[in-house]
Amino acid sequence: MVLDKIKSYAGLRKVHVEGNRIFLNNEPRYLRLVLDQGFYPDGIWTAPNDHALKHDIELSMKAGFNGARLHQKVFEERFHYWADKLGYLTWGECSSWGCDINSELAARNFLTEWAEIVVRDRNHPSIIVWTPHNESVSNADLKQHNRFHIDAYELSRMLDPTRPVNDTSGYIHARVDLWTIHDYTQDPKKLKKELTPSKETGVLRNYPLKEPPYEGQPYIVDEFGGIKWIPESRRAWAPNSWGYGDAPKTLKEFYARLDGQIEALHSHKHICGYCYTQLTDVEQEQNGVYNYDRTSKFDMTKIASSFGRDPKWWKTHR
Repeated sequence: MVLDKIKSYAGLRKVHVEGNRIFLNNEPRYLRLVLDQGFYPDGIWTAPNDHALKHDIELSMKAGFNGARLHQKVFEERFHYWADKLGYLTWGECSSWGCDINSELAARNFLTEWAEIVVRDRNHPSIIVWTPHNESVSNADLKQHNRFHIDAYELSRMLDPTRPVNDTSGYIHARVDLWTIHDYTQDPKKLKKELTPSKETGVLRNYPLKEPPYEGQPYIVDEFGGIKWIPESRRAWAPNSWGYGDAPKTLKEFYARLDGQIEALHSHKHICGYCYTQLTDVEQEQNGVYNYDRTSKFDMTKIASSFGRDPKWWKTHR
């Protein structure tokens, strides 16, 4: 007589860096990621049910993204389960609790928690990158900042040598397998110009005087866009609801700006991926592809045609 039964699953995958490209199962993959903060109207950082976790991934894929940067939150294990099942790529990130990167005590506490996160989730094949920090800035002596970041990098690699590590999303880097920047320039022409490598200074770096030299790592704009749009049928979440830059006045202007920004990124062959801000509106941040309640803000056919394509040169250049 059977008293109990259990079943599981396994996924085999290889992630590696080769030159300035990220490879998945030995094939170069252009990353079309979306920033996902995992907020919900009825639970804030707590999803209402298992279906909601799966549905967010389905919404993202419907919009043309092939993965997400899971931002400043340790996502539910069931989210990773659905990402595994649906073939959705993710970057695992640490929770954000206001860690003082200049504090040695905070660093020790952080590294203990980060180790638990990596160990808990490292068996999910959908996770392809670890990102311990986000937008870390030090106005003090960089010695402690760099020590903290290098410790987080080395700890991540020790606990999981199968994935590249992005020591901090955006800045200030100390030791990385990927080079990431944030650029919310709204005008597509200015964005393209900013991202054009200079003969004198090389690629755009957020803090070139405080970071090590760029050495040809995969270069990813892992935050851009953030275009504010509130549909006519909706109201502002709060008086201070915002997006980056001035909001477009019409949907036509929104689509033109979005396409222009993506084309600006696509025009540069040193860029191997991006992360658009963001999947859904989050409280007063009304710059999502979807409303906070997951209803559509846009013509999703247009949105998918923008995010669902790789650069024209990608297949021939690789």
